[in-house]
Amino acid sequence: MFRISRRLDYGLQLMVALASQPDNHPQSTAALADRLKIPLPFLHQIGHMLMQAGLIKASPGPHGGIRLNRMPESITLLQIVEILEGTVSLHPCPDCDEDCIHEDGCTTQMTWDMLQDKVVEYLRSITLNSLVSSASNMVNYTKLARAAAPSTR
Repeated sequence: MFRISRRLDYGLQLMVALASQPDNHPQSTAALADRLKIPLPFLHQIGHMLMQAGLIKASPGPHGGIRLNRMPESITLLQIVEILEGTVSLHPCPDCDEDCIHEDGCTTQMTWDMLQDKVVEYLRSITLNSLVSSASNMVNYTKLARAAAPSTR
């Protein structure tokens, strides 16, 4: 079953929140955890992984926090996925790259390989900047839809 982990979902929410911050000012992890409804220890774990990979950095002190370490247009969804979850691997056969006893009669390898290529290509095509724009457009659309809805009072 294909499934997005809670760590990846929270990590992506964190990255979008950081990229949405004007002037890339540091944000406290406690405030981020509260606003995004992410348990603080889990946010620290995710933040540490993203920091080790160089996508975010921490600034110590009372006005410190975490912020992006690179421009949002240079960060792809694929990079975030691979940092938090490892290499994208959709193939059901773990020994596919080695000598496989089913190699001669394998009827599905090409299908899974093509799916793998499409998923990786798609994840690579999405930048953090485009996610921030999409999130902003969705918020604006929701506000407009609510304002246009007839009142039930």
